[in-house]
Amino acid sequence: MGQSASNVAKKVSKSVSSVFSSESNATNDEKGRFAVTPYVFKRRSSMFFDQDGDLAHEFYIEVKHGHKYILKKSTENLVPEGEVELSHPRFNVDFPTVICRAPFS
Repeated sequence: MGQSASNVAKKVSKSVSSVFSSESNATNDEKGRFAVTPYVFKRRSSMFFDQDGDLAHEFYIEVKHGHKYILKKSTENLVPEGEVELSHPRFNVDFPTVICRAPFS
């Protein structure tokens, strides 16, 4: 319960360094752990294609309501864009990192 800060720092640095290491030792193989990259290169897009091939987040249809026209949100015949390459790699949200600004000496 009463761990010192140095013990916690050792555990964190050991777990982070094990992710980036390419060495395969017997203890990691026995546990079934794999070295993975903490970066994400693709993401699922939030945009859709309609039947005309237009790409947008939302589509609307003009509907006549009495003497006025109103815009009704269209949810039919939309196809998701799918996976999109990111312009630069980003950290995975599930990867435990501490980001801080170190002072320059």
